[in-house]
Amino acid sequence: MKAIFSTLLFCLVLMACSKDDTTADQKKDDDLINLDKANHLSPNVDGNGKIIVEYSPKDYVVQVDDGQHMLSVRIPDDYYSSASTLSGSELKSTLSQIVNSGAIKLQYSSSSSNDVWDMCEAGDQNPSNSNEVYLIYTEKSMDKTEHSTGSNGWNREHVWAKSHGDFGTSPGPGTDGHHLRASDAGENGNRGNLDFDDVNGPRTKNGSYYEPPLSAKGDVARSIFYMALRYGYTVDNGTGLGARHGKLETLLEWNELDPVDPYEIRRNNIIYDFQKNRNPFIDHPELVKYVFGSKKSEEWVN
Repeated sequence: MKAIFSTLLFCLVLMACSKDDTTADQKKDDDLINLDKANHLSPNVDGNGKIIVEYSPKDYVVQVDDGQHMLSVRIPDDYYSSASTLSGSELKSTLSQIVNSGAIKLQYSSSSSNDVWDMCEAGDQNPSNSNEVYLIYTEKSMDKTEHSTGSNGWNREHVWAKSHGDFGTSPGPGTDGHHLRASDAGENGNRGNLDFDDVNGPRTKNGSYYEPPLSAKGDVARSIFYMALRYGYTVDNGTGLGARHGKLETLLEWNELDPVDPYEIRRNNIIYDFQKNRNPFIDHPELVKYVFGSKKSEEWVN
């Protein structure tokens, strides 16, 4: 009897230790997962779960600290589940499949009510005036009807410059809403097809690089990373044309310096409505590190 009791006691101790070890391991895993979002902010939403946009990007960026990304809302269930626990090239490849699967290619200009003009008008709507668009580089607003004629009005800025891949305005990269932004026509021309880097303050440039204002730096970075992911382009530290863009090390910094804000989340959801795919680097800004940055050898957990 004593031997049986001793055996039972030993088994109970083993089970308790095993349970404690499992709990400890789970806590460790949870801590690793949460570490990516430890500094993220929870959004305000309305009764339908839609994000409330109270400020323009210019007003919002000065209210948050570096890396305080806003958590996205209305991400479809299991949208990123196939990418969870992957790393390196496998993670990048799977994310590319996700953003390409079922994506619709809009027309740059058409007689339909579902072209790029409509998408930009909806996506870049001024938070304080539904009749206006908010302009990415000048941080001002303009009436939605003022489509550009020459250097006047607003036009559809290709954040990933058209000549960096020679795709023009063809359906697909030339009409992808995740990098097409409402922009002052004159400032669009000023930026031209330059790469991005810190130069000498907002809207300044040199022979190789253009610097947007702080409120646009993160948006630019996440657009560039999305385009590279979807179309197989390269993000590097070089300059010049070809299917590449830069400057990588600066764009990685800009992703944290100008965090995801409610305006960008709302825009991501609207672009999804139009072309049926999302920008993963807005939904999960930490993915920038796993695909292009310091965590490329680590598993990403959704």
